Parts: sequence; structure tokens; C-alpha cells
Amino acid sequence: MKTSLPLIRLCAVTASLPSSSQCMADLAEHFGELEVKRIVHSTGIEAIRVAGDLTTGDLCFAAAQHLLTFTETDPAGVDAVVVVTQTPDDLMPGVAVQLQHRLGLSKDVVAFDINYGCSGYIYGLYQAAMLIRAGGCHRVLLCTGDVISKLLNSSDRHVRMVFGDAASASLVEAGEDRFDFVIRSDGSGRTHLNTPLRYARDSTGSGRLGHLHMHGAEIMRFALDGVPALISELLDFCDRQKSDIPLFALHQANGFMLNYLRKSMGIDKSAMPIDVRSVGNTGPSSIPLLLSRRAQSSSQPTREGVLCGFGVGLSLAAARVDLLRTCCIPPVDVFPDAASR
Repeated sequence: MKTSLPLIRLCAVTASLPSSSQCMADLAEHFGELEVKRIVHSTGIEAIRVAGDLTTGDLCFAAAQHLLTFTETDPAGVDAVVVVTQTPDDLMPGVAVQLQHRLGLSKDVVAFDINYGCSGYIYGLYQAAMLIRAGGCHRVLLCTGDVISKLLNSSDRHVRMVFGDAASASLVEAGEDRFDFVIRSDGSGRTHLNTPLRYARDSTGSGRLGHLHMHGAEIMRFALDGVPALISELLDFCDRQKSDIPLFALHQANGFMLNYLRKSMGIDKSAMPIDVRSVGNTGPSSIPLLLSRRAQSSSQPTREGVLCGFGVGLSLAAARVDLLRTCCIPPVDVFPDAASR
């Protein structure tokens, strides 16, 4: 799928992180010091943020409240809230309708969740832009959030030493900019990165949620084969050269993969930041978290950027987004006493 959606603006982006951190070095007793050093060296991840008792709703609420306060946006002016998450607080009704109440949004808002992972931020931008272009909404609050640590098998070092918890909030509005999208899906690889759900066959009507499973080699192959081609297709579609784009914000899977992709595409280090060392792979929040954390170290506005997510689905999704008028707000830490339950 390729499409351009004009008259859209990414107004603001921010993120939230649990205040609690898990240092990878502390896992040496469990996995062995040499193995921990090997994984840290290959992934570039030295620590992750861990939600503990905080829920996805808590983290999304903190990010959204931070964004609305910083931008002085009246909650009554939000027409829709869309949440991208793989770890909702409940199977139904989900996180978005909870945020409508907690944030004091109008009861007239559209509120729904999207169940997606690594490409989820691009899917969320696409959904937000479509709501605005359809004419029913002027301003959409887009949140991403996962407490993926709650799904990890503590004995599986390949996931426990990679995935961290985070959330983000973005404000998408009607405006004078344009979003360009290229999106692909391949369900034949769905079991390479998944969390199984099994429903009981008896009268109890209960279900059992499994641990997150990742076939790392297959995900690596999928990303290395698909991401460069997808980004080239997007640049051709919107008539851009790589040298025209000052920022390539890719899903922050791990340092090794991102460096390999950067070199294979011939992109300069300064144009493709890597920020996983202290937060890990935060799924659908990794791209907006990257934009948010860059605001702490760079005061220079970025003209435009290519955003690209890849993984769960299996899916690939990329967007060219105007960023010159986007307010990137440093993230907020969320402490345990903010837990709603």
C-alpha cells in the first residue's frame, strides 16, 4: 500500500518511561557473565525500563497529560484518541476509552485501540490521518504503550535482555503538511514474533496468555531484506533522495541490526540515531520515544523525517513526515505511586 495524505500536521510528540530500571549486568548471576556481556555488546542494550505495577494505561496517561499540559491543549478540543498497544489493561474495552475518562476528554470523542507492535506507530499515524481526512476529526491524540516486561519468560535471555516498557503521546491535527506512507504485511511469518492466546474449550470460558516468543534469526532476516527496499520505495514515491532526508527514525530493535541497516543503506550516523542503551526495544513506542529523547540533546529543528517500523505481523511500515513545526517534548518519568491499580 502506498498513499499520500495531505493537509495533516504532526503537532507534538512526547513519551513516558517507568522510573524503575533493570540493569543487564545484574542478570549475570542468572545467565552467566560472559553471556550477558555478549548480548549487551551485540544489542547495545545495557538497561531497560520496567513498569512493575504500572499499567499501559498509566504510562499512556502520563505521556498524554504531559503533552496536553506542555502544548497548552484544551482536552475538550481532542476529537479522537487512538491507542496502539500489545498489552492492554484489559481485553475489553481497552486503553483508549479509559484515557477518555482519565484525561477528561469529551464524551463525543472516537476512542479505540489498535493491537500492533513494532510498526504500530506508523499504523497509528495512518489511522489518525485518515480520521482527519475523513472530515470527522480535527485533532487526534495518538498514544502507544506497552508493558511488555509482564509477558517475558524470565528464563529466555533473548527477550528478557532486549524488551523494555514505555509509552508515547502524539498530537495529529489538520494542517498544511503531508504524510506519505508505504505499508506491507506478511502473515506467513506471524509465529516468528508473537504472544499466544489459548481459549478454554470447556464451560469455564477462560483463556490463557502465553509468553512473548521471538525467533530472532527470522526477524533479523525479514528486517535486513525488507527495510532498505521499503525505504527506497517510499523515497521514490515521494520524490526524495536519501541525501534530502535529515532524519531516519527507525524502530529501535537493537544496535547491531540498526547499524547493519544504516551501513547497507549508506546513511550517515548523524542522520540515523540509535538510542537503545538505557531503554531497550520499546515496541510501538520506540520511534516516538526516539523523537522525544532527541529533544533533550538537540535544539535544531528537523525539516522532515522518514519513520520506519518493522517486526510483529510480520509487517513493514514507513512514513515520510514533515517535522519542521513538530514540537518534540522530552519524556517524563512515571513513578510507582502513579499506578492506578
